Amino acid sequence: MREIALTAWAPYALAASQDGPVWMTVLSPAGLARLSRDGTEVTLRELPAKPMLLAIGADGTVWHTSQDDRIGRDGESWFPLPDGAAPYGIAAAQDGGVFFSAPGIDRIGHITASGEITMVPASGYAAMVAVSDDGAAWVALNAGGKLARWDRASLDIVDIPPGRTAAAPVGLAAAGHGGRVWYADIAGGSVGLADAGGLISRVEFDDPGCRPHAVMASPDGGCWATLWGSGQLARVSADGSVTLTDLPGQEPHGLTLVGDEVWVAMESGSVVQVPISG
Repeated sequence: MREIALTAWAPYALAASQDGPVWMTVLSPAGLARLSRDGTEVTLRELPAKPMLLAIGADGTVWHTSQDDRIGRDGESWFPLPDGAAPYGIAAAQDGGVFFSAPGIDRIGHITASGEITMVPASGYAAMVAVSDDGAAWVALNAGGKLARWDRASLDIVDIPPGRTAAAPVGLAAAGHGGRVWYADIAGGSVGLADAGGLISRVEFDDPGCRPHAVMASPDGGCWATLWGSGQLARVSADGSVTLTDLPGQEPHGLTLVGDEVWVAMESGSVVQVPISG
């Protein structure tokens, strides 16, 4: 394990480009950071407002949500949303644009590469967004304990049955095939796998207060999740077995796969590189 100290920074979300750099949103100072894949070079472009989540398009374009009610592209182009939108989640669409969530006005949206915006009601405080392999956008409905699937022709709601508590999903990630997604339930201390038909499987962590935040699919059919409450990285295998890694620092949020490592953004001021074998 290796920790990259980011003095006086509060990193939040991470995304790795295909073969190029790793990008990161920074809450304080508000900015978009670029990290070399070996972790030795870090540069920050300051932004006018806090960026939240980010997504990298197939062409390398870096999109991000911004707390001043805008969507940013490469930190240079801006797409305004209605006042109070408070955009949060974002994911690259297959048409070169992005899907996003706007929990402040309870909407799910899509922006084309040319800037045309479409939004529909979300019904449940939309959090993170993922695009499954069939091109549909999935959104975690945190307040509703549900997931939404939007293919721009229809919006379908997928219920998450209660576990130890009513579900409150935040993190979301495409699961690789079959239109499936992984979600992280911050209230229930669990992660789950779902498709348009509903819940497929759920794994509850031993600590009900571990507060899973972000999730990412692993190539072998499992997932990784950051545990915000316990300061750990969880590895969930395809058969449901769990391996926990204690992380240095506090408040792990976003994560991304870089080569044979999982990189985790620690809001306390660092990026931690965890070998997959570890």
